[in-house]
Amino acid sequence: MAPGRAEHLDHQLRGAVDDLGDVDEIGGAVDEAAEADDADDAVEIARALKTAGVDIVNVSAGQTSPHQKPIYGRMFQTPFSDRIRNEASIPTLAVGNIFEPDHVNSIIGAGRADLCCLARPHLADPYWTLHAAIEQDVDLRWPDQYLAGKEQLERNRSRPAGLVIDI
Repeated sequence: MAPGRAEHLDHQLRGAVDDLGDVDEIGGAVDEAAEADDADDAVEIARALKTAGVDIVNVSAGQTSPHQKPIYGRMFQTPFSDRIRNEASIPTLAVGNIFEPDHVNSIIGAGRADLCCLARPHLADPYWTLHAAIEQDVDLRWPDQYLAGKEQLERNRSRPAGLVIDI
C-alpha cells in the first residue's frame, strides 16, 4: 500500500462512519490493475474498516479499470474473502461466480465467508433460492400462489429414484 494511504483511508473511514452512523458493509478487495491494491492491502484495509466500526465487508475485486486482467473462474473471489475474514477477523460476504448451492455450502462450511451473495444466478432464475432449497431438502415457505409449483418440483426430484429397477 502506498505510504500514507492507510492513514488517509483510516481518516476517511472514521469520518464516513461518524456521518452515516451504523455502516454494515463497504466493498472492494483487490483492484486487478497494475500498481493497485493487492490482497495484502485488502487485509490491511479490512482491519482499518473493522477499527472504524464496520461490521461486515462485502469482498469484491477488480472491475475498476479497463486495463485489468482478472482471472475469472468458479468462486474466483472467494480466496479474498477467506483471507480478509480469517486474517482481519471481520465477517465477510463472498461474491464472484458463486452459482451452485454446493458452492455456498462449501464456502460457509469451510469458514471462508459468513454470507454469500449471488447476483447472476438470480438474474437467470429469479427463484434460484427456492429451487436450491428443494435440491438441498430445505423446507422454505413459498408464496401461496407458487405452492403447486413447489409440490411439482418435490415430486419430480423424488421421481428418478423410483424409476431405477434392480436387475
